[in-house]
Amino acid sequence: MDTTKMLACLGVVVACLVLPNVGRADDNCTGQWVQVGTTVVILDDNRNSSQHMSIGVWDASTSHTTFKDTDGDTFTNEVFPGGIGWKRISGTGKYANTKASGWQKTIRTDVAEQESTLLPVYIGVWGGDCSVR
Repeated sequence: MDTTKMLACLGVVVACLVLPNVGRADDNCTGQWVQVGTTVVILDDNRNSSQHMSIGVWDASTSHTTFKDTDGDTFTNEVFPGGIGWKRISGTGKYANTKASGWQKTIRTDVAEQESTLLPVYIGVWGGDCSVR
């Protein structure tokens, strides 16, 4: 496992232990996220959710993150300007022709070092409507 993935996994464990369940009354999905460099890991508070522990790659030029879930299906989310929200823009398998959107909040920022390169680290919470439509 390369250092970036190991740091992301460590961040996810920390997020699970220290972040409270933060949600809104109209949310049907909530969780935490950790980003190290361009690698993003999301956790769903519903541990049975297929998107729980999905790993993605963030593209700064488009503000899109494409995730692969534990079943191998993918979904791409667009992050709104300012990083305050997100919406699903595409998907494969169970995510094909589905819509989802919500909010997100960065809780902590830090820096990690990998092979003399400094990588930004972000930890946050998210929620929203993940109903399959």
